Amino acid sequence: MTQQRQDDDRGEGDHPAPEMQRLPEDLLQQVREHLGHDAVQACAPIDLDDRGRYVDGFLLLADDRLGAAVRADGRWRWDWLPTADIGEACIVEGLGLSLLRLLRQGQTVAEFRYSMRHAKSVARLHRQLERQIQGEAAADADAPEPPREDDKKHRCEKCDRPIPAWADFCPACMSRRKILWRLLDFVGQHKLRAATGATLAIAIAVVSLVQPWLTKPMLDEGLGGRKGADPNWPLFLMYVGILSALIAVTSIGRGIEARLMAGLGSRVARTVRDRVYTHIHRLSLSFFSKKQTGGLVTRVTTDSDRLWDFVAFTVVEMSVSVLTIVGVGVAMFLMNWKLACFVLLPVPLMVFGMVCFHNRLHQTFRRIMHRWSQMTAVVADALPGVRVIKAFGQECREVQRFGDKNQQVFEEELSAIRTFSAFGPAMMLCSQVGVLIIWLLGGWWVVQDYYHPPANAAAAMTVGKLMAFIGYMFMFYRPIHMLAHMDRALNRAATSAQRIFEILDTPPAIFSKAAAEPADSVRGKVELRNVSFSYDGVRKVLKDVNLTIQPGEMIGLAGPSGGGKTTLVNLICRFYDVLTGRILIDDVDVRDYDLERLRTRIGVVLQEPFLFHGTVAENIAYGEPDATLKQVIAAAKAANAHDFIVGFPDGYDTLVGERGQSLSGGERQRISIARAILNDPVILILDEATSSVDTETEKLIQEALDRLVADRTTIAIAHRLSTLRKADRLVILEKGVVIEEGTHQELAGRDGGLYAKLLRMQTETQSVMAI
Repeated sequence: MTQQRQDDDRGEGDHPAPEMQRLPEDLLQQVREHLGHDAVQACAPIDLDDRGRYVDGFLLLADDRLGAAVRADGRWRWDWLPTADIGEACIVEGLGLSLLRLLRQGQTVAEFRYSMRHAKSVARLHRQLERQIQGEAAADADAPEPPREDDKKHRCEKCDRPIPAWADFCPACMSRRKILWRLLDFVGQHKLRAATGATLAIAIAVVSLVQPWLTKPMLDEGLGGRKGADPNWPLFLMYVGILSALIAVTSIGRGIEARLMAGLGSRVARTVRDRVYTHIHRLSLSFFSKKQTGGLVTRVTTDSDRLWDFVAFTVVEMSVSVLTIVGVGVAMFLMNWKLACFVLLPVPLMVFGMVCFHNRLHQTFRRIMHRWSQMTAVVADALPGVRVIKAFGQECREVQRFGDKNQQVFEEELSAIRTFSAFGPAMMLCSQVGVLIIWLLGGWWVVQDYYHPPANAAAAMTVGKLMAFIGYMFMFYRPIHMLAHMDRALNRAATSAQRIFEILDTPPAIFSKAAAEPADSVRGKVELRNVSFSYDGVRKVLKDVNLTIQPGEMIGLAGPSGGGKTTLVNLICRFYDVLTGRILIDDVDVRDYDLERLRTRIGVVLQEPFLFHGTVAENIAYGEPDATLKQVIAAAKAANAHDFIVGFPDGYDTLVGERGQSLSGGERQRISIARAILNDPVILILDEATSSVDTETEKLIQEALDRLVADRTTIAIAHRLSTLRKADRLVILEKGVVIEEGTHQELAGRDGGLYAKLLRMQTETQSVMAI
């Protein structure tokens, strides 16, 4: 039912609130019957049950009660809780899911789970619920908040199904034909190879049609199978020679065609991998915070490999099969239209079976790919943290985690095997019934025409004609079987293509504008004007922050954890864009700079430095790949890293291993500082650069940092406040707000100040530790 029809049915003045428009029509009708169209103040979807399984449900907040509607067996099951019985409502955020917890006198009354995609909707309902609990009577307290433009759609507009958490689009409504047709756009770059392979495949199919036709004269004329004909050995050998030539031509053609199409498939798969991997690097950090690494790895590798098989073989085989069916059908009707009609008898049953099994297979393969991504994600999570796993003796637990996911993959694959193993024999049975009919009926006509020849001798059914017809019959059924079994490859390819296009269709949230500023002559002035930011669109991490940093000035950021320090530097690097306000570098909004060039002018030294698998020299020169060894050594010396590097057996050619795990924390940190020095940034960001090293190493790192920050705009984050004494200015953040600003001496001497309090607490803690 369209929105216009819904409006017409309700009549004037009976329109639901914007929040209610997201409800399914059958649920909306129940709400109207029981509550009235204007009784619901807010609604929010919930998509998880108490065991973490996906469900289709909604929370509805009425004037005096909160309801939960969950679809079960095609019907909505309701649970209501009076808001008078709720003493407190809180949101408990987790990794991948959150829950709305309702309390009364400290005891949990109810919990409603939902995935992160619905966090904003539930948060809005939560705020409305809090107003009711607190008894607020503001004029706008009962007004539902308008939906945000950046809300992700949680239901498909076409079929009204809930979009699963692992997909960005409705999988049920993504047309396989459109997906695969779009995939063929990648073939356009290799038109000549594709056209040559397709032409060869068609030529081979045409030549193959001639071979059964030769059976008739070989048997009837060459071996005397026709009544009244004498065996003719030379004629028989001539037909055998023609057949041999056709077989040779077909074999050579198939070899060339297979080589061309396999090469085409490899080229298309390479292009897809390149395109997906390139696009992944264009996406913002917010995308990666919602995706599992293993799932992305699977899309770049496994999914693209399945597309290779589809392009290389499935497309050609499907096209040739269709052409063969048409050509052989024409040949059979020309040879004997009566027998041809009997050959077609099992075809409707076979088509019906293909349609029935297709839908089931498509759903199964989609689940298999989801389970496969989950299993890969476990491996991708565990291997980088193998040191922590071994330190806590959790090897068995991780093996069990992998075993559970592996078992789920196994069960889904068994489901596909059961479906497919039943499908093949059913199709074979249908075609064999047709074979038996042709043998019985054709054999009877051969006998009848032998003893009672028809007036038209050419119309007589001979042994040669029957054998030629049976040859065509097998050629007719074989491509039907191939098309039926190709449905498996088609489903796998469609599922993989869908997952790949989900990535390619995701727009980058952070990108460079057209004609963006090159950022080559940046001097380093940084200014924040009324900057606010939120990760989830609900809770603000930064609130109206104003800060100006002059070129060459060193600013220290301090404050309690969760105050917004790291978020602030993430916004300066433009890993995220501000919610409101502006960030300017040299009086130019960071959104007006070329993103890549801007980030080359900003250097970052993290608390936990990341090193790539490669040599020490390659890691130092990561930001400047064309740097000479002399420049690399100079940067290492400035970072106090040269001495321990030359102590390695291979010096600067030493392999550091994945994530640099073969080095100590201090060594990794000094290599990351050398990397920043070589990059020569205008703006330098130090995020807890010395927090996790010993005192001696800290001294070496601090000396390196002193060289690094010279004549650069520097923003240093530190919980160890003693490291910020050299800063020109300190900025203290708490709960996203700048509450103090000044030099170390000014803030340390301020009675009742947060910085003085933190400094005093650290001094007392260090005194206790020294004892």
